[in-house]
Amino acid sequence: MPKSLQIISSIIWLIRSFLSIWIQLGFRLIYGNQKFRLPPITNQLLLLPATVIAKRIRERQVTSYEVVRLCIERTRSIQPYLNVYVDERFSAALIEAQEIDSILDAVANGQRLLPNEWSEERAPFLGVPFAIKESMEFPGFHNSTGIAARKDFISTRTATSVAHMLRAGAILLCNTNVSEGCMWFESRNSLYGTTNNPYDLTRIVGGSSGGAGCIVSAVGVPFAIGADIGGSIRLPSFMNGIFGHKTTPDIVPNDGQYPPHKEHHQKYLLSTGPMCRYACDLQPMLKVLAGPQNIERLLYFDISVDLSKLRYFYVDEIDAYFVNKVDRDQKLAHRRVVEYFENKYKIHVTRLRLNRLRYAISLWSSMMVDGQMSTRDFSLTLCNRISYINGYHELLRKFLFRSTHTLPAIGLVILEAIPNKYNEYFHKLAHKFYDEIQILLGNNGILFLPTFPQSAPLHGWPVIMNTFDYIYCGIINALGLPSTQCPLGLDSHQLPLGIQCIAARGHDQLTLAVAQEIEQAMGGWVPPSLVSLI
Repeated sequence: MPKSLQIISSIIWLIRSFLSIWIQLGFRLIYGNQKFRLPPITNQLLLLPATVIAKRIRERQVTSYEVVRLCIERTRSIQPYLNVYVDERFSAALIEAQEIDSILDAVANGQRLLPNEWSEERAPFLGVPFAIKESMEFPGFHNSTGIAARKDFISTRTATSVAHMLRAGAILLCNTNVSEGCMWFESRNSLYGTTNNPYDLTRIVGGSSGGAGCIVSAVGVPFAIGADIGGSIRLPSFMNGIFGHKTTPDIVPNDGQYPPHKEHHQKYLLSTGPMCRYACDLQPMLKVLAGPQNIERLLYFDISVDLSKLRYFYVDEIDAYFVNKVDRDQKLAHRRVVEYFENKYKIHVTRLRLNRLRYAISLWSSMMVDGQMSTRDFSLTLCNRISYINGYHELLRKFLFRSTHTLPAIGLVILEAIPNKYNEYFHKLAHKFYDEIQILLGNNGILFLPTFPQSAPLHGWPVIMNTFDYIYCGIINALGLPSTQCPLGLDSHQLPLGIQCIAARGHDQLTLAVAQEIEQAMGGWVPPSLVSLI
């Protein structure tokens, strides 16, 4: 590391350490204890995986109407605490559930045949409620992506991934809050405010799919759709203690989302995918989201995985400039995962030192701009792609309390416009790194990597303390690899722990299989509120 960067990093670390003590003390004095404040979970149905709920509905052990009603009641009860959803269609969802029940009852009584489109193969989630992020289009829903210039934009079409879920029989309940422009890992914006973490209301939910991760963890819905260009599925899944899968790029359709993404984003960086409480829901949900043609492009997707035949690697830390070290609780949890696989399968999990990870931030940034020296694409996004904003002028307006933009969004506008003559170099290096990782992992390799260096930060904390820590996820986008974030229980502060499992491009089935094993070994999702069944 160059001496100048070492000095800067040391200074930043000292400032962070000093501020950390006083900010945490201030939050505790102002907010007190905000943990486990949510209403208790009072019905067993809310705790079931989506696949189990779908089976019970189909076998008439429970009605879709009852499931949807319970989810609506739960979502309404948590909204005052979490500020999780933006638009809802609760009445329409109940009507759709009644229609499904009516037909399934008639089939069960021998009064009619099951419609072909409702077969278990075509509609595996028949009658099960789900949520989407606000950046995804659905008729009648806002599609502002938390941007003031789009506050009145109402969708008239349906994003393809959402349409796939509807075709699979799932019932859309609501859309959920995001970060401004989907380019930050705290779900806060001037239109809909801040979404709170269900485990501790003073903490963030991650972003940009923060509302989606939050509503799933808080038992508002069994599952939700997210999208990930730099960690936007995995970071919220980590901070809300659930599973989230970043698919191999270009497998699940990304259309019908704002901002629209360029071809190189679609090919390498952006992935739409599942977020859920239970690993058993990941594979069937991914299959639905991708569609029958795209899913065939994933190698051996429906073939069971022999975990004893895989090769395992782990990276315990990214030694990149300005990136925080992984804290003790996270490291201990990761070590338990490594030891579990070593002991159960009598194998050695190889610890890697990947020197190129030192440049992870530059690699991701260069891939985002496709090697260009600079861009003003995000500035255009914040103006509804009609004009550009001046970042420095907007920063001044922010200090005068006259800006409608968040500080991270303004910072990104400024940063993206600064020419970087090294972008082309790092763009080439990212492609070279991708080739090396593909060879390393091959068709049977799994890499364990931290999802984030610490548990969910306090509100506003990332701007000061964690600005570049998203890169634990972002570097995987830059390399175009599939990755599943897996919950590992709670840390000493009763906040979620997690780890990523990563495979070579096209081998999503490996990470999904490993995720199920990790869930069995480590316990998976932990309810963020009391369970008091009646």
